[in-house]
This record gives sequence, structure tokens and C-alpha cells, in this order.
Amino acid sequence: MQDKITLVVRFRISEFAKEEFTAKLRDVFTHIVKEETFVEASLVQDMRDLESILNYEVWNESPESFMKNQMSKAYRADFEKMIVDLKIDRTPAWYSTIAEWKKA
Repeated sequence: MQDKITLVVRFRISEFAKEEFTAKLRDVFTHIVKEETFVEASLVQDMRDLESILNYEVWNESPESFMKNQMSKAYRADFEKMIVDLKIDRTPAWYSTIAEWKKA
């Protein structure tokens, strides 16, 4: 049975870089949504700190298999380069589900 993980990545982005960041991330997700182990994702903006954005992703993988299978994809290269070039601070964290609730 495959693992289910939630990857939450906090980005600190200056206002001048936000448009380029969002555009490149949308491009990456045109590919990600086709990945077999991808479940869902969302990008959320901190309402009190406009430089803080969270990317929330759910995958049917382990952290190790995600890093091996997903981060090596060619379509991620431009996005990874942009993060370095624009000096965007990125803090990833892995979570496992301990309980779930869904609307009835």
C-alpha cells in the first residue's frame, strides 16, 4: 500500500516576485495534475502577511519516493531556477494524516 503524504511549503516572496512565481507555479501544475500519485493541491495567501504563501499538496507517495520520483521531473527545472534567481525563501514540511473530516 502506498503512503499518503501532505507536503506544505511556505514561501516568503516579495511583492515584485509574486506574479512571476504564481505564473511559473501554474505552469508546473499543468503537469503535476497529470501525475499518477497526485491527489490535490492548493495555493493560499496569508491574509495578514502578503509575503507569505503556502502551497499545500497531497500525494500517494512517501517523502522519499516523492523526492526521487517527482522532484527530478524536467518540467520542474524552470520553477526551481526561479526560486534561486529571485531569492525566494522556501520552507517545506511533510505531514501524515491522523484524522480526516469531509462534508456530509
